[in-house]
Amino acid sequence: MNARPRKTRPTLVAVLGSLLTCLAATAIAQGVDPRQVPVPPLHPIHSVKPERFVMPDGIVVYLLEDHELPRVSGTCYFKMGPALVPDDKVGLASLTGDVMRSGGSAKHTGDWLDDRLAAIGAHLSTNIGVDQAGGDFYCLSDDVSEVLGLWAEVLREPAFPDDKIELAKVALRRAIASRNDEPTALLFRLARESVYGKGHPYSRKPEYATVEAIGAADCRALHDAVFVPNRMIVAIYGDFKSAAMKKLLTADFGSWKKSASPAPTPGPTAPSPTARLVFAAKEDVTQSGLVLAEPGSRADDPDYAAMQVFEQALGGGFQSRLFGRIRTQRGLAYAAGCNSGADFARPGVFYAYTLTRSDSTMTALELLRHEVGLTTQERFTPEELAAAKQSVQNGFVFHFEEPSQTLFRQAFYEFVGYPADFLDRYQTALEGVDADAVLAAARRKIHPDQEVVVVVGKEADFDRKLESAGLPVERVDIAIPPPPSKRVVSGPATPEQFARGATMLEDAVKLAGGSAAWAALKSATVESDATVTVQGQTLPIRTVQTWAFPDRQLTIQKLPMGEMRQGVSKAGAWMSMMGQVQDNPKGVEQLGKDYERSLFHLFAKPESFQVRSLDQPVQVGDASYAAATVMSALVPDWTLFFGPDGRLAGMRFTSEGQNGPAEMTVSYADWGPEGAIQYPHSIRILTDGKPFMEGKVTAVRLDPAVTDETFAKPAK
Repeated sequence: MNARPRKTRPTLVAVLGSLLTCLAATAIAQGVDPRQVPVPPLHPIHSVKPERFVMPDGIVVYLLEDHELPRVSGTCYFKMGPALVPDDKVGLASLTGDVMRSGGSAKHTGDWLDDRLAAIGAHLSTNIGVDQAGGDFYCLSDDVSEVLGLWAEVLREPAFPDDKIELAKVALRRAIASRNDEPTALLFRLARESVYGKGHPYSRKPEYATVEAIGAADCRALHDAVFVPNRMIVAIYGDFKSAAMKKLLTADFGSWKKSASPAPTPGPTAPSPTARLVFAAKEDVTQSGLVLAEPGSRADDPDYAAMQVFEQALGGGFQSRLFGRIRTQRGLAYAAGCNSGADFARPGVFYAYTLTRSDSTMTALELLRHEVGLTTQERFTPEELAAAKQSVQNGFVFHFEEPSQTLFRQAFYEFVGYPADFLDRYQTALEGVDADAVLAAARRKIHPDQEVVVVVGKEADFDRKLESAGLPVERVDIAIPPPPSKRVVSGPATPEQFARGATMLEDAVKLAGGSAAWAALKSATVESDATVTVQGQTLPIRTVQTWAFPDRQLTIQKLPMGEMRQGVSKAGAWMSMMGQVQDNPKGVEQLGKDYERSLFHLFAKPESFQVRSLDQPVQVGDASYAAATVMSALVPDWTLFFGPDGRLAGMRFTSEGQNGPAEMTVSYADWGPEGAIQYPHSIRILTDGKPFMEGKVTAVRLDPAVTDETFAKPAK
């Protein structure tokens, strides 16, 4: 939109970096300690005066021209509220925000958008969070007319195709499956949930069942409630002429009809917490996570500036008190820090945390509680305060290095209802923060006798009992609820169905050599060659699996990229590849599930399973089989298939696939003798109805000699 030559300018960070380097080098050469070089006061934030106007349909627009680079960027904000997402469809907000972009618009598919934007070096995105929704774009100035039009399409008329909704569900299932894997993320999630309490809108999280319940109609309803013009604030920055941009905005957004519906509102504030210790067991870790948490405040609170300095002084980095006293002086922490609990749209959550060895858990907790409590009783030292205040001031300035940062922040402040001069007020307040102000703010905001203590770790390795903290102990279960059953069996089971189911399984066991022969086995090694299909690619795999029933296993897989080993021993589970050995947190649990549905268990103890015959045959591919369901707490949706001769033809169940929980269908064929038993020598696996693995068993060794060393974790 502007063809004039552009100048280039070095960024403020680069200039300051070079200047400081030169000053430091000169000072050292002259024998001067660089730490004693006086630091001049920071300049105020440069004033940015964008043009603000309101379109007839209610859209608030901020425009700021900058012709130095041939680029245009924009962002927009819409009100959102947790009440718009039902409890039984948690996950709807993020899924809808993703599919608005990935699914494209009524005029252009998401795949077409991907190709077109990549071709012109442009970007579009949309998002929906708990309290706000929005989107952004950037492009070359020559393409702004096209890109702004595409942005308007996905904001106004997203298509929500079923295939893109399913892809978004896959991502959510992956997130659910792995949400307890990373201890630190788990720690802060539990802290938030403990502060808000069960059932609060801000403590909800997606589950398999809530994700499965989401459909295109739900996405459209949420979009229509949130994305309305009279609740939109947009800011656009870059190489354009304002008059021309106004015409583009009118063409793309001018016909959007206002909504008379009430604006979404934030959820209720957190209740006053009850002091207690919340503990979540995580047996696969050697360190503990500790958090003290309580409700925080908004950024427009009068104590905001003082609490920012408090945050930096208590837990903002290497110079902070928590880091110095828990890690440096006592050597108890891998990390330590805090968050003042300030947020913009609603009060946040205050956190003070540390990560420590399992055998120093309660000692570190005692020290953490002591240091946080001390901040409400004594002032920070002059050195602590000066370092913290300088760090906050420096960070503040660099957050507004570019005019675009100030522009987008001004639009955001209007979105959350803050005054236009909020930045100036904050900077003035920050200048006036002293030790007395920080102490007074801490006394108003930090309540050591009301804080929730959250501990995540392996309790058996703790140095003292949890009860030694002197708080009521609340143990929480972090197990992930299984996905809803995809196989519905109508009506209650009858005694006749259970009797027929037991007979079907007994007949299959007899054809496989009888339960006594299977029960006599103490160990087995099975070798196989297979091809596995992953993301359209077919890979050969040679597998040797040795099992000491029921709870020890070693699997060796030779892949094109190298050898991978997975083991479960009495000491735990592990895996290795390309010389790297690591623990496998889910290995023990997964082996329990694998053994539950293995032939070695099913055929050795058929009487221990409750099997219900189905009245109708089950179709698997082109074949129809008599079927029975197996009641199991470990294996969801477990169904057995039986051939015309009564032999077990396969099974179907729900298990973890590449993209979260998946329906696995295993087919058995080519049964042949192996010692006293009959074993299938052809195995085929489908994942959600699609080919995953096809293999041939090349060798079976029954009762091979094994020891604990067979399954032991190798040295690193």
